[in-house]
Amino acid sequence: MGRPNLTDILLTNSVASVYALIGFALFGLTLQPALARRYHINLPALYIALGVIATLRGFPHLSPLGSDLQATILAHASELIVIVSLTAAGLSIDLKSGWKRWNATWRLLGITMPLTIIALIALGHWAGLGLAGAILLGAALAPTDPVLARSVQVGGPGEDEDPTRIALTSEAGLNDGLAFPFVWAAIALAAGTFNWTEFLAYDALYRVAAGIGVGWGVGWCVTRVVVSKFGDAANERSNPLIFVLAATFIAYGLAEFVHAYGFLSVFIAARSGRQNDQDAKVRQPDERAYSRKAHTSADQFESILMVILLLWFGTFVAAELWDQWRWTDLIIALALLLIVRPLAGWIAMIGFGCSKTERFKMAFFGIRGMGTIFYIAYAQTHAQFDDIDAVWRIAGLCILISVLMHESLAGWLFNRSRVAIPIATTDMGANHPI
Repeated sequence: MGRPNLTDILLTNSVASVYALIGFALFGLTLQPALARRYHINLPALYIALGVIATLRGFPHLSPLGSDLQATILAHASELIVIVSLTAAGLSIDLKSGWKRWNATWRLLGITMPLTIIALIALGHWAGLGLAGAILLGAALAPTDPVLARSVQVGGPGEDEDPTRIALTSEAGLNDGLAFPFVWAAIALAAGTFNWTEFLAYDALYRVAAGIGVGWGVGWCVTRVVVSKFGDAANERSNPLIFVLAATFIAYGLAEFVHAYGFLSVFIAARSGRQNDQDAKVRQPDERAYSRKAHTSADQFESILMVILLLWFGTFVAAELWDQWRWTDLIIALALLLIVRPLAGWIAMIGFGCSKTERFKMAFFGIRGMGTIFYIAYAQTHAQFDDIDAVWRIAGLCILISVLMHESLAGWLFNRSRVAIPIATTDMGANHPI
């Protein structure tokens, strides 16, 4: 009897192998700060590569193309990491929300996002997608991802902020309000139930407004409780992760209960809570201490989920996408990442008072990732798309190239040119030179 090879060992010990793989991947997270700072190592790309190698050696994999059940599991897994990421993003920004303060954010949302969606619909149509599939492609790929865009986002409460990071962080937090109406439009078109009145009044107006309202209310209420004499911030301060998850799930659950956009609600709840904490007349001795703990807890929990999903994405690439990609998929991916998003972002920043370098960074670093996966998996579980395989192919290639390109450049470019700006005086209005 011959000696078993590595593939046989992995297949006969698949559960143990998965535990070990995830364990090594999580251990790598502890090395990330030093590796990223000294060597600018692209850790997400390494995790994807590890997933690819594991699949080639016989690891089991989950495929949204395999069954509706697998697509549902993937939708909920990506949903969880996105909502935790949105909470972390909302807590991280010290600059108070406002029309003038967040000028760059509104430009990215109101100009860059619609232009990108329109361009992607056109590219999808050129590639042979039906109208529903093309709209789904545009809605899923237009938003900046709150998970994988962490390398270009604000560090955390009380840390130095620059307007570029604030703009990209807030864009990633708010772009669900523009993307999800188009996801629902694609679902309705695929199901043959699209109605303009319902789309405008319900999907585009009510769900956005309700998401904002629920988020603001939840953020205000939970902050009042946590800083009260009964709350965690005023006592042991030992449950920041529990508090973060509780607030996140409450905001998301209540929003979904009233058919509002949960992603938007979660980010608004985090912003409402953070701003309410800053505006409170009576503060703890260190007003940012609990906010830092809460943000760090959310960030760590998000990192754990991110590692698992990046490993999964590597298995998906190796098992389902690698031998299916076409030249049209590559053309669309490169067009989006090198032409459409940068050009749309550049147009949005015309007249905005910033340097060409900062304008380039805001326009170029629209990173794609877990949000895209959620939108497609979610739509797939709500309607039958004839060209869903093509949507997954194109989106998967866009995510892969985005991780390889954006994550490799972000650390070097942002750390090289980063300039600390006092938080109290930072204004993202047109008169503020970045």
